[in-house]
Amino acid sequence: MRSIPSWAADESPPLRYRRLWNSLGIGFVLLVIYLSLAAPPRDLDLPNVFDVGHIIAYFWLMIWFAQIHRDARRRWALVAGFGAMGIVLEYIQGMTGYRQFDYADMVRNFAGLALGLTLAHTSLQNALYWVERVLARRGGR
Repeated sequence: MRSIPSWAADESPPLRYRRLWNSLGIGFVLLVIYLSLAAPPRDLDLPNVFDVGHIIAYFWLMIWFAQIHRDARRRWALVAGFGAMGIVLEYIQGMTGYRQFDYADMVRNFAGLALGLTLAHTSLQNALYWVERVLARRGGR
């Protein structure tokens, strides 16, 4: 018989490595900033390959931090913050001379955020908790 967690569905599970998860998340934010502003790779003849990258990047940021921050107000603050970051980065891209400004990229960023926020209301929001449980089991051997 499976044990039922003692925390309620709308509460944060007790993340043992919360500081680590936040630090990794900050690293992901810095990676998105870098990838947004770095010179693009040579033309690889892969049309629209970066279009889906916007969705994936902002989905990842949202779902990652939504696992750590369960409060609805904080999650909406994450959406606002990451959305603003995406808009600012898009304007900076337009000023670089080697990247392009594109309103469609902003829409893709928000699509990724919406997908992440939506899936943060499913059992996927417990992925970091599950990772911690696996690590605890392996460490106890």
